[in-house]
Amino acid sequence: MNKGLENFVWFQFANDVDMDLRKRVSTDFEKRYDKAKYVSFNEFIKEKVFTIQEVWKVKIKNDVRDIDKNPSQNIAENKLRQWQRLSYVNDVVMNAYVKIMIELVYDKSSPAYIHLYKQLDKKSYNDIELGFVWQPNIKRLSKLFLALQKDALIHKESDYDSFKEALNGTILTDIEPIKFICSNSLVVYLFGQLQKHKFINGKMGNTNKLIEHTTGLENVAQTRYNTEITKTGVPRNSTIVDNILRNL
Repeated sequence: MNKGLENFVWFQFANDVDMDLRKRVSTDFEKRYDKAKYVSFNEFIKEKVFTIQEVWKVKIKNDVRDIDKNPSQNIAENKLRQWQRLSYVNDVVMNAYVKIMIELVYDKSSPAYIHLYKQLDKKSYNDIELGFVWQPNIKRLSKLFLALQKDALIHKESDYDSFKEALNGTILTDIEPIKFICSNSLVVYLFGQLQKHKFINGKMGNTNKLIEHTTGLENVAQTRYNTEITKTGVPRNSTIVDNILRNL
């Protein structure tokens, strides 16, 4: 496998597990600790997720090496059982593991490869397109909603249930767009900051499309570009968004 393709395979694995892992790590942390005592809560979660993924990456490389040396069905079964016992491993992670293993294992006709391939959820290659997913505790989403109302970014009569649904991994075509009453540039900035600070997640490289479906805006890429070439590089009233996210 050439280096470029291998890098893409690792990138795809990280993308497959990131959203689910980040949400579960965040929920687990908030159950055990007082988030308010941690000034850099989002950075802590980001570092924790990164560390877990790095450990998984090392194990995957070792598993590939072992299977390449002895590509038997028994070895493949043992590797799958070992993964099932790891912390934070669930169906999402298991399927991501199988996907990357069948890409990296050398002998595509071996009993080990065939066994791994049989475990793969084939539908995962043709997932329906989903919208953004809120990552932290759901209580922080309601806090965001109230703050957006208070600072007049969305209408005071906006419906929280619709707002929550739009940021809950809903099928793109089923999303009822959030009705913002601020400038388009500020809406795009808000979503950029929500992603940057890991409040929401979405498929890599598909952010503009997700924002358009979630907000009803058009030409998000052009709106972002027009803001970036201004003297400040941020829209007017961007500090409103910064303060809202800082206080979540």
